[in-house]
Amino acid sequence: MKRLTIVAPILLLAVSAAAQVNDTYVIPAAGNTPGAFNTTWATQFSVFNPQAYPLRVSVTFVPTPGSGNSDLVEKLITVPANSVAFSDNILSDLFNMSGQGALLVATFPEDNPSVADSVIARAFLVVTDTYNNARTGTFGQTVPGVWAGLQDFATDGISAIAHGIRNNIAFRTNVGAVNLGRTSVKMRINVYDMNGNTIQQNIPFTLPPLGHFQDALPVQVDRGSLEFFVDDSTKQAVVFPYVSVVDNGSGDPQYQSPTLLATPDVLFRKAAKVDVSFARSVRAHAERLGEGQLQTK
Repeated sequence: MKRLTIVAPILLLAVSAAAQVNDTYVIPAAGNTPGAFNTTWATQFSVFNPQAYPLRVSVTFVPTPGSGNSDLVEKLITVPANSVAFSDNILSDLFNMSGQGALLVATFPEDNPSVADSVIARAFLVVTDTYNNARTGTFGQTVPGVWAGLQDFATDGISAIAHGIRNNIAFRTNVGAVNLGRTSVKMRINVYDMNGNTIQQNIPFTLPPLGHFQDALPVQVDRGSLEFFVDDSTKQAVVFPYVSVVDNGSGDPQYQSPTLLATPDVLFRKAAKVDVSFARSVRAHAERLGEGQLQTK
């Protein structure tokens, strides 16, 4: 299995205040685990540092309880200037573990004391691909880094939609989420057919505190949509839901990060956004394992 690798891209990308970059991201789904229909899943991981100086990037694994791990763990990786840190199987390469869960990836000022304390100065990019490694090749789904999630629906009125969903004899649909709150919260899902008719309302899923959850969608739907709501009386949780639709014949998955139903001005004023301060409170619950080993080409 490949270790984490550093590669230098040809072009140096300039970072400006208008760039769509951040210093904190959530990867809602990651794994190193067997799946249904004799599939084996791993998560490819790539971090790009567009700065003219190295960045120390924190990677915290938020596991699914009962998947072999129950506690958060964290490691730091150093990404040189204008370079990529890459892994074919991040849970194995960085943490030497199997299981499934989510990743919280951030650059903290205390880990980068020589870098100006601003989002732009510590900004980086991250993307992952969770794939089925079969003898015939790989079938993967891109899972990008996000930072805006759902909070209590009764408070902010924001839900999220995933559409084109298939869950029938030919396709299976998994729904999941990571809860970055300190208490359990309830996530509800409404299922609609392609014509907007309600198939089932308020399907409940309990999300553990500081934990990841995934389960099969319990009703059939063909080319329909799912609407996600979060009930959190504490108003402290930030929840990142996702949907994965897998072709039962090929094992090929399609990933969706549900779209928050809010305009940009409302979204960035009201929606739950994970920043470094919030990420620090999550990392405080993780076992800090020090530095990760990086290898250059």
